Amino acid sequence: MLHLFRYFKPYIASIAVMLLLLVGQTAATLALPDYMAHIVNKGIVGGNTAIIWHIGLRMLAVTFLGGLCTVGVAFLATRIATGAIRDIRGDLFRKVEDFSLVEFNQFSTASLITRTTNDLQQVQMVLILVLRLGLYAPIMGIGAIVKAYQLAPSMTWIMAVAIGILIVIIATLFTLAIPRFTRLQQLVDRLNLVTREILNGLRVIRAFNREAYEERRFDRANEDLTQLNLTVNRLMAILQPAMLLILNITSIAVVWVGGHRIEDGSLQIGDMLAFMQYAMQAIFAFLMISMIFIMVPRAAVSSG
Repeated sequence: MLHLFRYFKPYIASIAVMLLLLVGQTAATLALPDYMAHIVNKGIVGGNTAIIWHIGLRMLAVTFLGGLCTVGVAFLATRIATGAIRDIRGDLFRKVEDFSLVEFNQFSTASLITRTTNDLQQVQMVLILVLRLGLYAPIMGIGAIVKAYQLAPSMTWIMAVAIGILIVIIATLFTLAIPRFTRLQQLVDRLNLVTREILNGLRVIRAFNREAYEERRFDRANEDLTQLNLTVNRLMAILQPAMLLILNITSIAVVWVGGHRIEDGSLQIGDMLAFMQYAMQAIFAFLMISMIFIMVPRAAVSSG
């Protein structure tokens, strides 16, 4: 996909602004658990109502600013990705117009249509994901781990175990799913080819009474694509329940271990709650990265 980067040159200023907004979005998300810990430790437990109001209003302001940054990032990421794909689609169409007869025989019309529609749509989706989450997720994950370690170094092992289990699950899914993504794009191309040939040759098919044969041919292409889509979606469906299970077990472990730390006086209630939120943020950040890696192989095939 490296050859696509030249299409982003007109959007360098937009990318710079988007990076600044990403920093603001990340800072706001990481600041909220800390504020919550102060409210619980000094306001609720300490009985200081003034601190609750003061920090609560600050949390509202930070949340509002973080929301504005999130909207700005989404807007700019979509604008950059769709603009780049528009330019690629235009260049692709002009390239096809200059094809010789030999090249037209090499690439079927259905294949060229697939390249300008489905393939470019796959690339666009991944570009938006990369621009929105590709930088945000690593910063968020590292920041959440650092903040959690500052709050309770003795409990950081819980996050390490949870993320380690996720790595094993996602690596297994990648091994099974990535080759199927490549095959999926080929089957989409084949289905488009069969559909176009049947529709263009409908009169000939009827004249030679080949309707049943062509129906079986279309059904085979359609069924192959359907079955592979089902296989890929079933593999990806494992990810969400596995994620929820790990999140719930992590929450239970944080409460269990944190409860003992609170009992012996080495941890405050607010810090335990903040640690739990940072653990969730780190796991979600890792899952965002994994979703990008799931989409990238399919987009790489489309890009090629």
